[in-house]
Amino acid sequence: MAELYGKATGTSQGLGGSMHIFSKEHRFYGGHGIVGGQIPLGAGIAFGDKYHNSDAVTLCCFGDGAARQGSLHETFNLAMLWNLPVVFVCENNGYAMGTSVERTANHTDIWKLGLGYEMPSGPVDGMNPIKVAEAFDEAIQRARKGGGPTFLEVKTYRYRGHSMSDAQHYRTKDEVAEYKKIDPITQVKDIILEKKYATEEEIKAIDKRVKARVSECEKFAEDSPYPDKSVMYDAVYEQEDYPFIDHKIK
Repeated sequence: MAELYGKATGTSQGLGGSMHIFSKEHRFYGGHGIVGGQIPLGAGIAFGDKYHNSDAVTLCCFGDGAARQGSLHETFNLAMLWNLPVVFVCENNGYAMGTSVERTANHTDIWKLGLGYEMPSGPVDGMNPIKVAEAFDEAIQRARKGGGPTFLEVKTYRYRGHSMSDAQHYRTKDEVAEYKKIDPITQVKDIILEKKYATEEEIKAIDKRVKARVSECEKFAEDSPYPDKSVMYDAVYEQEDYPFIDHKIK
């Protein structure tokens, strides 16, 4: 939350902001302002894990808009060639910023892009948490056992606009209402109650704890200081750090 506020106590000392949230501690390697920029980076992280004989698996998530980037094809080719432990996940919510999937290509089954590289690929019902868990488990286990990458197209939906300035003229309120009928959170709650994993009262208690935690995070972010201006130089490479560079270069 502090990083979202651009505060010094954020995961990147407030320098990343809402678009570039990283946490090495939690092995979360960030969002990226460059559309699709995380696709080759995801493969790079997986290459590092394979090089160092780690059993880690990289989950590389991107949207349907980012799937149209040329770097996806370059990455898929090398990921298969080097048999990298990575799961590529396209979160297809039907729209990029405001352009529907139907208007970006002559096909709507994005998962089929992986077939050209003989990569295990397939669609997943992103509105069903159980099916998502099962698909991810299969893909992660395949990668961990040396079976290489997988490409999953998780078909989901977003109820709100792409950003605060998105007036959502590209879709109807009825369309949004239809998807809300199969909300994943509601589905999970229904299963929990049906199988008696928890009672309605226990769920309400959980909701109350979560809201208190979020409020605590908000207060922490509000009360935190902004980073000192001198910090902006800490992430900039100086020429003296690289003595092999010709000093005539300006």
